[in-house]
Amino acid sequence: MRHAKSDWSRDGLSDHDRPLNDRGRRDAPEIAQWIDENGLRPDLILCSSAVRTRQTAELMLEQWGEQTPIFVSKRLYLATPQQIFNVVREDSILPDEDSLKIPRTVLLLAHNPGISEAVGWLTRQMIAMPTAALAVMNRDLADWTIPIEPDQMKCLAIIKPKELS
Repeated sequence: MRHAKSDWSRDGLSDHDRPLNDRGRRDAPEIAQWIDENGLRPDLILCSSAVRTRQTAELMLEQWGEQTPIFVSKRLYLATPQQIFNVVREDSILPDEDSLKIPRTVLLLAHNPGISEAVGWLTRQMIAMPTAALAVMNRDLADWTIPIEPDQMKCLAIIKPKELS
């Protein structure tokens, strides 16, 4: 998923520190509602360290009324597709010593152009990922450390906030 719409009105803020604007604060819960209605609540959220991605995740969690674990990674900030796939494969999504549960559904929140390029590579199509867009991908592998390849993935849906209004 790409983060929701950010606010460009504050001078002096770094790109990393930009918060969501009003539309972003509206779109994130709408996408979360769609996720919930379709039985796709994640077991884990992998999130860029940027303010706008963390705010997107927090608004989604408020919509669900539960605490899904969030792993915040600086490596997802403006990441390339390969960097995104590397974060998905790293040890952060594997169960720790206190838990035997491997996440079945992971929500990855990051930025363009990396998200659009990653979705395009996986689907072998040009896919526009505007802010708060969600690509629902499925792969039938229980081991997250296996490299991600297009032939392993099935695109179930591409959801954009304008389609839900």
